[in-house]
Amino acid sequence: MYGITKHQLTYDGTPVPQYPTGNMGGTMSPKFLVIHYTAGPQDAHGTAKYFQNPASKVSAHLNVGEDGTITQSVPFNRVAWHAGVSSWAGLSGLNNHSIGIEVINPGPLERLANGRYKSWWGKIYSDDDYPIFQATHKSGRPTAYWIPFTEAQNEVLLEVGALLMNNYKLNEAVGHDMISPGRKTDPGPTMDDRIYIRLNGGLDIADNFGDYIINVNLLNVRSGPGTSHSIIGKLRKGNSVKFKDSSGDWLFVELENGSYGYIGSKFATKK
Repeated sequence: MYGITKHQLTYDGTPVPQYPTGNMGGTMSPKFLVIHYTAGPQDAHGTAKYFQNPASKVSAHLNVGEDGTITQSVPFNRVAWHAGVSSWAGLSGLNNHSIGIEVINPGPLERLANGRYKSWWGKIYSDDDYPIFQATHKSGRPTAYWIPFTEAQNEVLLEVGALLMNNYKLNEAVGHDMISPGRKTDPGPTMDDRIYIRLNGGLDIADNFGDYIINVNLLNVRSGPGTSHSIIGKLRKGNSVKFKDSSGDWLFVELENGSYGYIGSKFATKK
């Protein structure tokens, strides 16, 4: 389970891999969470190493790999260099007011004549390996091909994002393209807007993450949040499930066998 100790992200009490960098400013009291995509070839570790290079003149607080791996470059109470020229909610220079998360993603892709896709640095992608789709950025440009954030990345954004929102009492989660419109397109179509809704709609969601124990003798697992949805499994008293999301009085959980479903929240007790 994720936590925060001395402005470092931890997992089960151990700090995530740390890559200290001089590419940062002084202390701050963050007010916003800014989500980016990297549009670069490195993974979470390579991105963090790149941020250690003084010549890069850039950094972010966290970096999230395709498989959900997280690295940290800057403590949450220090200014990272991720926002550039930016403004939001009457404030300018969002580096001084925000925590930045870089999500590993190639950004807009070009479709080639052979049906494959190419990133700006030349890597070739296939829709046999990625769920590539075409979309126009909400600003009106570009129209391009995109790879959505992975399920693992979305889970990190929800869980760690909610933890940051709650711990630092942040005002809002926003995208780089929102605070630097016309200049930046990240995260754009690569991220489901429902992540913003979840992060901005309930600062207490971070308290829900973790393992739950079934507290009744037999419990139906359903395909949706309500008794009108089909039964897809059963749980017994003492079984453990992992919280993923909630909908009213229903929990969306991962079962011990790796499958997912909905259960009534009153029938499970958090460990």
